[in-house]
This record gives sequence, C-alpha cells and structure tokens, in this order.
Amino acid sequence: MILRVLLVILSWISLIFIRRSDILRFSPAAILVSFILTVVSFINPVLKLWKVKGNKKAQVLADLSFIIGPFFAATIWVFKLSFHSFPLFLFLNGAVNYFFAYPMTAFFQKQGLYRLLHLNKHALYGVSILYAIIIYLYQQGIENLCQRLQDIRPKRFSSVSNDVLAEKITKG
Repeated sequence: MILRVLLVILSWISLIFIRRSDILRFSPAAILVSFILTVVSFINPVLKLWKVKGNKKAQVLADLSFIIGPFFAATIWVFKLSFHSFPLFLFLNGAVNYFFAYPMTAFFQKQGLYRLLHLNKHALYGVSILYAIIIYLYQQGIENLCQRLQDIRPKRFSSVSNDVLAEKITKG
C-alpha cells in the first residue's frame, strides 16, 4: 500500500518541474491514455490479464495508483520532452515502456503489487507502444484543431471592420 501511495505522490511531485501551460497542453493525451487504461482495468476481471492480491477494492486501488500516478505523469513528461519529433517521441516512449514492462514489472511482481497472467511482458510492451501511437495522433489532432482556431480568430474581424464598428458605437 505504501509503495502505491509513493508511486502516485512522487509522480505528481515530478510535474512541478514542468510549466503549468505544458501540463495543460498535454493533459488531453494523458487523460485519453488514463481512460483507455481504466477501461482495460474494468474488463481485466474477464480477460485476466493481471492479478492483484486481495479483493476487488485492492484491484481497483492498485490499478488507479498506476493510472493516475506514473502513467499520467510519464505521459506528460514524454510529450513535454519529445512532442516536436515523432521519432524522438516513439524512441523515448519506447524506452519508458521498456523500463516499465521489463525491469519494473519484475520488481513490482516481486513486491507483490501485481502478477501478469494472460499478458506477458512482450505483449505489455507492444500494447504500450500501440497506446503511445494512439495518444500521439490524438494530441496531434488537438494541436491542429487549436492552430486552426487561432488562425480563424484574427480573421473574424479585420482592423477596418473594428474601426467601422467602433465608429458606429461612439456615434450611436
């Protein structure tokens, strides 16, 4: 239990080194991957991908400690450090996911946090890369939409129409 709480706290503390605007900018991708992982966690009792010791409450708390802790914060960090380049993003995400899927999963299994069942380390790594590609495309779409909205806003009123509007207001 203490290890789970530490995972969440340390993950969120790490975000103090990132500007608030960057956290807000990359939160949609982090929220999407959190949503995907939450859905997978809800269907895990049927698929039996991993097992956590204890009852259903322990399972939910264990899953949430990873989803709202290291997965959310790592997503923000990876985007902050590499969003400008897809190959760099893929490389950095691959490194982080490799670290989680292999040495950290072995450590967490030894600590009794969880045990992989119908999901081996290679599949865990592959699925993590798939999630990374999905959230990158999602974030890219959000960035494009925000850029279009910024491009449209200045064109809505030209300086001429603003002058005409100002004259009508002051004369009226």
